[in-house]
Amino acid sequence: MPMLLLSLLLLAQPRPALASEDSANARAEAAGQRAHFVREFCGESAQDVEQYKEKLRTIFAEASQFDSRWQAGWRRGDSDAIQMRSLQLNSPPEFAARVKSNCERIKWQADNSLRARPPR
Repeated sequence: MPMLLLSLLLLAQPRPALASEDSANARAEAAGQRAHFVREFCGESAQDVEQYKEKLRTIFAEASQFDSRWQAGWRRGDSDAIQMRSLQLNSPPEFAARVKSNCERIKWQADNSLRARPPR
């Protein structure tokens, strides 16, 4: 009986590889959402977005669901774009301020995500 309990406790412990995989998948999804925004509002070309995606695919090597999570983020970006278009119609000055701020923030996040990190 104690061996069974020990086995169950060990199974309940998070595995570092799984945590890393989950993190990479989540980061791929967030990147897809941000990429949609920069494509819509920041003047980035489809080619630039595709190149960024391919660089991230290499960096997020642990992401077992990279493409599907990227697409999920991109689809979430659709609702963001609808909200921004509404803001553009109803409050052009606020729209312009948000786009400027968001584009600057996303550019910083994108550059930061491409920086080499030391292995853990």
